Amino acid sequence: MLRITIHDRAPMTSFVLEGKLVGPWVKELKQCWQEAVTDDPSTPVLVDLAAVTFVDRDGRALLKQMRHEGVRLSSHGVLIDAIGADIEAEETKREEIASGC
Repeated sequence: MLRITIHDRAPMTSFVLEGKLVGPWVKELKQCWQEAVTDDPSTPVLVDLAAVTFVDRDGRALLKQMRHEGVRLSSHGVLIDAIGADIEAEETKREEIASGC
């Protein structure tokens, strides 16, 4: 089970996730995120992962896609911090390759 709380306040839209980012909840988060981006593509998005207890492969892929498209990930806790750091490192490497550094 995953609870998604959306705070749509200027200057940022934030998603606070609580529980496990797995299975059908990955699709639900993706739909919520895509709707927010469609409504106002210029508004920055933050995903708060502090209360997430587990992320499956599909959840990780979605977080990676979100980060690639400019979403900021915020986390606390060893597991989620490690996933977030790994995604950030992959994104930094991708950006360096794209810029030719």
